[in-house]
Amino acid sequence: MNNKYMKVIIKNRNKNDIPCIIYNKYLNLPCSIELKYIKKIISKKKYIINLLYNNKVYLSLIKDIQYNIFRNKIYHIDFFKIESNKEFKCYVNVKTVGTPIGITNGGICYVVLKKIHILTNIENYIDEFLIDISKLDIGDKIYIKDILKDNIKILHDLDKIVVSLKIKKVINEE
Repeated sequence: MNNKYMKVIIKNRNKNDIPCIIYNKYLNLPCSIELKYIKKIISKKKYIINLLYNNKVYLSLIKDIQYNIFRNKIYHIDFFKIESNKEFKCYVNVKTVGTPIGITNGGICYVVLKKIHILTNIENYIDEFLIDISKLDIGDKIYIKDILKDNIKILHDLDKIVVSLKIKKVINEE
């Protein structure tokens, strides 16, 4: 088992555990997971993990976490089983680093696209797109075409804006 991914033990449904499913085109496996494991996964921001169920290991991607909005608790989790030799689609978070030059001139930085839809394989998977915004001035933008990576296909229009720096709107009250 690869140590790069967190190992989580999945079991048959239990009343005190969070229901989940491990699925792909060929598999549909209902199961459950202890809340302490889910909290650990979420806190480490690990989206690809090894799930151990009935002595079998399933390399899986967290596709969806459903919450009960009235109780603020996790209701259900979907895990997508990844085939080691096949590509898969997923969303990857956008994370910005640095402070734009334009902020000192009264600009505001907008992250327009918070998640990017990609097609990749397990060898080329990334947890997030890290974008340096420190050189942005007012009116500057970063597009999808500016953040392309080798071996990762981005499933958005290349001219789609990811981050932009705009001037603050000033409203005169008289």
